[in-house]
Amino acid sequence: MPKRKKAPSPKFDLLEDGFDDDLSSNDDKPGTPIQRNAANARERARMRVLSKAFFNLKRNIPWVPADTKLSKLDTLRLAKNYITYLAATLDGQSVEDFSSNLTQ
Repeated sequence: MPKRKKAPSPKFDLLEDGFDDDLSSNDDKPGTPIQRNAANARERARMRVLSKAFFNLKRNIPWVPADTKLSKLDTLRLAKNYITYLAATLDGQSVEDFSSNLTQ
């Protein structure tokens, strides 16, 4: 079955309608290539910092072997459970009380 072509949309001349010139600019992408490259570099640096933080967090969870691949969500869940365990230990709860709290 052949593809149907879209009907062309009507084009309006914004200048004739009294609109400002800045509304009719042809810039689809904001910023210059230099600005975009700088933003990309900042984003890559931000992601490196975030990945390193997750790596350090995973390394400090005692129940996870070093060679285990975890998602960020799994890392956060295990860290939360470990923090809950440590708090329960400080409060004097037994291991059974702690494990029943994890399942809730």
